Amino acid sequence: MQRRNLEYFVTVVDCGSISAAAQKLFVAQPSLSRAINAMERQMDCRLLERTSRGVVPTAAGRQLYYYGRSILDKFQMLDRLYHGGEEQLVSRLHVSVALLFLKDSLPETVYLQMNTPDAEICFYETTLEPLLEQVAEGRSELGLAVVNDHQLPLFTRMSQARELELTPLDEPRPPFVQVHSAHPLTRQQQLCCRQLFEYPRLMAPADFFTNLNQAVYEDMKRPAHLPRRTIVANSYHTILRMLRNTNGYMIGNCWQQEELAACGIRSLHLTDAPVRLNLMLVRRQRQELSGCASRFLEEFLRDQNLPQI
Repeated sequence: MQRRNLEYFVTVVDCGSISAAAQKLFVAQPSLSRAINAMERQMDCRLLERTSRGVVPTAAGRQLYYYGRSILDKFQMLDRLYHGGEEQLVSRLHVSVALLFLKDSLPETVYLQMNTPDAEICFYETTLEPLLEQVAEGRSELGLAVVNDHQLPLFTRMSQARELELTPLDEPRPPFVQVHSAHPLTRQQQLCCRQLFEYPRLMAPADFFTNLNQAVYEDMKRPAHLPRRTIVANSYHTILRMLRNTNGYMIGNCWQQEELAACGIRSLHLTDAPVRLNLMLVRRQRQELSGCASRFLEEFLRDQNLPQI
């Protein structure tokens, strides 16, 4: 596949229209259409759906788009290095994080190690299913995910189907109940699942794995007279605020314990925890991490006192 045709395809998707892309690229529209058709014949699949409003990528087209954009970004960096030297490079770090809160200082630490004038750092707080999609499609170079042993077999199969590689970063650990320091549960010497149910539970937005996980903590142990109350929150700072002000709790993990403690959040042991948690690195198969991603992973493992990989 020619680099020029890949640039054409990415521009068409960005513009949402072949005519608009032709104007942006200073290419005749018939020539651009022929290039896209040639790519579809080469890949033996439809890449774009034509609509009355323009074009949208098919499932195969979306995957080509994300991989193609990543490849073109690397070509751009090589061009800058060849023509302008190292001072012209842009450092990029895109990471997806599922069910794990990173230390606020970690992006700053990685940024200060970047030796280029332009830096692009993106951290996506998400859940397990979107994390797999983001890494598979190239939007993120790597993912960090906390997966319980009830979810892990299916998470592994879905990763393999997307040609992703999973690497455990630590031994399986028990979950914690994480609450604000003023919460009534902090007065308990021991904590069991049944004691949680009179309080609202903070949860991430639902996806397939979240729904799969519901029964693990609730259905078999909930007292019949207590309703299920949940608060769905989709960002770190929203969750912190809700923990402070609602007497809610969340099921968390040891890898975020230190960061949450600095914000007044206590981590309590659960004596009858029904699962253990696994900290997993997710990345695409047969693809080396960039220098920025490698430095980020090294800093994260060092911060957690975990062995380097």
